Amino acid sequence: MELTKAFLLKKFREYYIDADLYIPKEFERREWAFVPLEHFPDFVMHRHIAFSSDLELKAYVISNVPAHAYYSSAYYEDPSAEMERKGWKGADLIFDIDADHLPRKSLKAAKLEVLKLIKILTDDFGVSEDDIEVVFSGHRGYHIHVYDERFRDLGSAERREIVDYLTLNNLKNSESRQMRRIAKCIAKYIANAIKDNRIEKLLENYDERKRQRLISILKTNLKNIAEDDLSSIPREIFERAFNLCSSRLTVYVDPPVTADIKRLIRLPNSLHGKTGLRVTIVPLDKLDEFDPLRDAVVFGDDKVKVRILKRIRLRMMDEEFKLQPGKDKIPEYLAVFLICRGVALYGH
Repeated sequence: MELTKAFLLKKFREYYIDADLYIPKEFERREWAFVPLEHFPDFVMHRHIAFSSDLELKAYVISNVPAHAYYSSAYYEDPSAEMERKGWKGADLIFDIDADHLPRKSLKAAKLEVLKLIKILTDDFGVSEDDIEVVFSGHRGYHIHVYDERFRDLGSAERREIVDYLTLNNLKNSESRQMRRIAKCIAKYIANAIKDNRIEKLLENYDERKRQRLISILKTNLKNIAEDDLSSIPREIFERAFNLCSSRLTVYVDPPVTADIKRLIRLPNSLHGKTGLRVTIVPLDKLDEFDPLRDAVVFGDDKVKVRILKRIRLRMMDEEFKLQPGKDKIPEYLAVFLICRGVALYGH
């Protein structure tokens, strides 16, 4: 393991020497935290750190090569002090969308959630796209940073209300845009069910005469349903359609991340110690084409000797790899990835 750790330290340090570290706004008022790579594979965090210049930050990172690097979403009077003495002065609004927490556990599904979130932030909350930053986490999801000053002073309770709005919890206000979206979705669901004759099956508990009467009422009221008058919908159809539409329209963010006004968030352009991938800012117009196992890869393709610990099949840098346990020589970028994932060791 010592040889493996030495290899990672060498490669991570080489990256950080040349890397342009991301400098968040007002970075001198933020707390910084690092998990030194020297403790690999253990996770030991050093926090309550502050920097007065970007050169100081760069020197620290090169001298103390991190497996993980973080900064606070919060702004403090004294970010290097213990938590109770820091002096909280506000925080960015942060969202975390993790593929592992989604109904369909994939990075492609996570992208769709990001797009849903951005649409609501811009349409419902009036946030400019210029104040939204999407960051690939380096592992299984995306962080969305909102720098709109209107949210800076919000406490945890107010931020939880935003999460409730996104996740359709406590959906009581029929005048909300979220409720109107659900109504339009329900209207479309009913229209499609009528068009392909599924409506008969949905109303099978009624006799033929009542069933045809209900279908006629639904056809007549589709426009009203889309405008949030749901009174004409039979209970059986309403429950099915509401649950389906709620699932489609819910934005699956991680609630504790947004509610935490002192959250540590990964530093863009740093490396993720569990993958060796770069924490990468993704422009909104590039999100659809972004491929983490290509666009967040920073290491080269020189061959590296490794010992593979389990069968592996994956696609990386647009190349398919099928690996068996045992000795092998693989591209450096793949070696770093597999070592960080704990499924390979450096050298034979």
